[in-house]
Amino acid sequence: MFNVAIIAFPNCHASGVHGIMDFFTVANFCGRNPVGRSEPLFNCQVVTVDDQPVRGYSGAVVTPTCQRGDFEADLIVVGSSVEAAVGAERLERTLAPSRPLYGWLQDSLERGAVLASVCTGSFVLAEAGLLDDQVATTHWRAAPLFRSRYPHLRLEEDQLLVDNGQIICAGGATAFVDLCIYLVERFASPAVALACSKMLVLDGRRMEQTPYMAFYSQKAHQDDAIRKAQTWLEQHYSDALTIDEVAAVAGLGTRTFKRRFKEATGETPIGYLQHLRIEAAKHLLESSREQTARIIWSVGYEDASSFRRLFKRTVGCTMEQYRKRFSYVSPKVA
Repeated sequence: MFNVAIIAFPNCHASGVHGIMDFFTVANFCGRNPVGRSEPLFNCQVVTVDDQPVRGYSGAVVTPTCQRGDFEADLIVVGSSVEAAVGAERLERTLAPSRPLYGWLQDSLERGAVLASVCTGSFVLAEAGLLDDQVATTHWRAAPLFRSRYPHLRLEEDQLLVDNGQIICAGGATAFVDLCIYLVERFASPAVALACSKMLVLDGRRMEQTPYMAFYSQKAHQDDAIRKAQTWLEQHYSDALTIDEVAAVAGLGTRTFKRRFKEATGETPIGYLQHLRIEAAKHLLESSREQTARIIWSVGYEDASSFRRLFKRTVGCTMEQYRKRFSYVSPKVA
């Protein structure tokens, strides 16, 4: 039997904690011997820092199912904390309850346990010093904060799941489902994982977060001239623009503007403009039945094939695939 410990922190994603428990319970059902009773594949328990119940972000109470010190886990799953994706001002409050566990996590890793994080649980692994020389992923919205706090770590936020062998990171909050499928596949069998997917009516494991990402302009900097240019770009992204024109709006020379824009936003002016145009196109794909060619022209591109390549490279799917997946407008009935 494989012992699994799910760590629940204050303000955690409660449904994720319970969802992992439910998934491994289904795995035990799907993996049982069809000709008779067999030992469960997984012994899954919820643990907390002080063995006391915690209140999730939604207000739901998560109760530990065993005392942490009495349970030797083969796999430890670090649950997500929603507030870590909100902003830096709440990060310290989010991470504080996890600090007493860092030594336990380090000892468990040395003992041979596998550690996995869901969503912003990767911050806990990073704080504990367990992601050095590893590849991490986290919720796409928390990626800028992760990079600024841990510039020495390698982050691939476009990936939904990263397996380093003994340390595994999963992306957004509901990526716990993809993580569970993968873990059951790895520690039980692909057949049991497939049976769980069918039992729970789930698609196969997703690979990327890219289609879910949204571009948020970085304005939490002190460069007023660049902020002025950003605001102007957000209002004129569909116009035929040159960098010289945008630099003039900022009141800067072109070379100085490019350097300061990159320093302030982390993006080049051209890259920033492309992100604005892609976000505008995504909104139109979601909210209208406008032809894709017209959408491309409306966001400022004349070369449709060039924009289509840019869109697929950035979003991870074609414009048509994006519309099929995310549109909330019903097709017209003839």
